[in-house]
Amino acid sequence: MKVELGNKIKQLRLQKGITQDTLAKAMHVSYQTVSKWENEISMPDIQLLPEIAVYFGCSIDDLFDLSEQAQFDRIENMLEMQQELTGEEFKQTEMFLKGHLSEKDQKSDALRLLSSLFNHKADELRKKAEFYAKEALELAPEVKENHCNLQRAQEGTIPDWDFANHSKRIAYYQQFVRNHPTYRGGYLWLLDELIADNRLEEAASVCDALSQLDDSCRVPFYRGKIIWQSGDHQKAEATWLQMLEDYSGDWMAFANMADAMAYACRYDEAIRYYQKAQELQPSPKYTDAQITAAHIYEIQGKYDEAIASLDEQLEILKNEWNLTEGCEIDHIHNEIDRLRRAKQAGTADS
Repeated sequence: MKVELGNKIKQLRLQKGITQDTLAKAMHVSYQTVSKWENEISMPDIQLLPEIAVYFGCSIDDLFDLSEQAQFDRIENMLEMQQELTGEEFKQTEMFLKGHLSEKDQKSDALRLLSSLFNHKADELRKKAEFYAKEALELAPEVKENHCNLQRAQEGTIPDWDFANHSKRIAYYQQFVRNHPTYRGGYLWLLDELIADNRLEEAASVCDALSQLDDSCRVPFYRGKIIWQSGDHQKAEATWLQMLEDYSGDWMAFANMADAMAYACRYDEAIRYYQKAQELQPSPKYTDAQITAAHIYEIQGKYDEAIASLDEQLEILKNEWNLTEGCEIDHIHNEIDRLRRAKQAGTADS
């Protein structure tokens, strides 16, 4: 990462049309100090950086000359580590990314991060909408709009077929698969939506097409999902058990089986299959087993077990991923606190 703070201060000073002495007086330092900054002899005290940024009307990040790749990396880290962005952070990030849409070699990354940026903001707004909707429901529990607002904020279930169906996403991925017939991921996105909408004949055809590209456990797993959705649970389970036998060393096979059992509300089996999947995983290991177990234990009212699962998740993130801060870590701690409050409330009720 290239850092030339002195050159940046000089550039901003000249753009503003002021002398070193003028800047020095504004910062309550000597003009010799400013000269040393600009000649890279010394650096401003870190406590002065906010004042310098305010004086020049820029962000602290703007004071550092970062390579374009470093800027992209910084944005990725910011979206991963910060739960909320200030209005200025959002605006500057949007402007930077849009400024690279005309550059062929960077357009793809710029578009990807723009989508992530707006999804990040949408998540922020949904959390706020959820909070206000719940507050409104406390005061006006019979007002339908309050329930609708909560449903939208939480992306809850919609009873009306016309609003709940996934036909637009299905149409998009049908065309996507035609345009990218060798990319297996496109078939999986399409299969999920077709099965969710009970369009099982179409899903079976897509699964057949996928089988020509993919010899992994994905194909028998989705065949079992289609059969399960059709109502033949016994045959579906037999398909999945055969999958485990055929792919006995593949952790994804057991993770898929765990998902299937969780959807079937066979929770204890789901936890066991997730644990087996994690045993088979190479390092660094994912934490699906702990996340799922915490959800299941909470459903069952086993708050101590749920908290223990999240504590285990924190340990894995620390030891396997060297992750000790950021949005994900904050979320886990918030969930632990919430579970403790729920346990206390349950104890009080009993």
